[in-house]
Amino acid sequence: MEYKIKKLPKSEVEIEITLNANEWQAEVENAYNKNKGKYNIEGFRKGKAPRKVIEKMYGPTIFYEDAISEAFYNNYIQVLNKEKELEPVDNPSLDVKSVSDDGAVLVAKVVVRPEVKLNKYTKFGVEEHKHEVTDKDVEKELKTAREQNARLEEVNRPIKKGDIANIDFAGSIDGVPFDGGTSEGYDLEIGSKSFIEGFEDQLIGVSAKEEKDVLVTFPSDYHAEELKGKNAVFKVKVNSVKEKILPELDDSFASDVSEFETLEEYKADIKKHLEEHMKEHIRIELENEILDKIVENMEVEVPNAMVETELDGMLKDLEYRLMYQGLKLEDYAKYIGKTVEEIRKERKKDALKSVKIRLALQEIIKKENLDLTDKEVDEKIKEMAKSANKTIKDYKNSLTPEHLNYIKNDILMNKLMNFLVENN
Repeated sequence: MEYKIKKLPKSEVEIEITLNANEWQAEVENAYNKNKGKYNIEGFRKGKAPRKVIEKMYGPTIFYEDAISEAFYNNYIQVLNKEKELEPVDNPSLDVKSVSDDGAVLVAKVVVRPEVKLNKYTKFGVEEHKHEVTDKDVEKELKTAREQNARLEEVNRPIKKGDIANIDFAGSIDGVPFDGGTSEGYDLEIGSKSFIEGFEDQLIGVSAKEEKDVLVTFPSDYHAEELKGKNAVFKVKVNSVKEKILPELDDSFASDVSEFETLEEYKADIKKHLEEHMKEHIRIELENEILDKIVENMEVEVPNAMVETELDGMLKDLEYRLMYQGLKLEDYAKYIGKTVEEIRKERKKDALKSVKIRLALQEIIKKENLDLTDKEVDEKIKEMAKSANKTIKDYKNSLTPEHLNYIKNDILMNKLMNFLVENN
């Protein structure tokens, strides 16, 4: 087999594979051996008819299609194994330039990983954005904890902000009910802003067993197309009013909601966790700023096939997350007033950036000869085994090749990001 490689625009290459007469006839013979069992020829047991007899009856090219397919696949893989710099990012297309008893010329066109020119990826002089954890931040966390541990007490008075009102409601536009506008026994926290603007405020001052017409206007950017900008009337009946009773902020509260005996210890722990979270946030912020600068300075023509593949992955991920909420992608799109295709189009810019970042990181790893040692992998597995409460041997035995590759990639990415932070 001989081959020629020709570079085409937009990161596409053309691979012309030439098979001489002997090579081509060997492929046809293989196709005959694989398919001869399909033919019933009078005078021969099924699968025993000679090739020439089958070709005489069905035509001399009867095995060509299978031979071309097999020859292309086998020889295309051979070329890729020899030409390591060719990294396909899409499936190849096949064209038959010529075929006869004297041989075959097959042409493959495939999009490959584009050439990347980084220009600069160190010495950007990026500064860490310092963020202090304040007493106010701790108080905010304490407020959330109190809210989560509040008890509800039914009260016989008009609704105030912060109360939980149990309501029945039925919405209509010009006297016509609309989908999703009716509910019974709904618990609404007044002031939570979970309903349309103005709805909750109009219930302030209403008591249990009373009814009220609530007038609202749907926002012009509302997710349901048929409701955008429309005036609506909700007939509301208040079933009950409950007041939220917050627990006292003292040592007793701290021991109830945490492992600590005193409020001061609990507050110190909250501050510690906030500082750890802030440290992670600052690091991510720093890494993202460095990556943005690398992408700004790089030169690359990203093939559309790579962007489309990235988009496929992004939408699959979204679909997977929606599934856990009992939603389909199509239903979610309808809910936000878009089509799936519009969501895909909106995310194309993010997909392009994601591909550029990946290409840049791969290029930096290559340029800096960043690699893993067995010791680094073993240390990580040891750490993960300890977290899983398993022996190192048992944990290693439980790892699939895919999981092991994921671990190695994670170590390498951490190593790479440490390098970029240290050098920027």
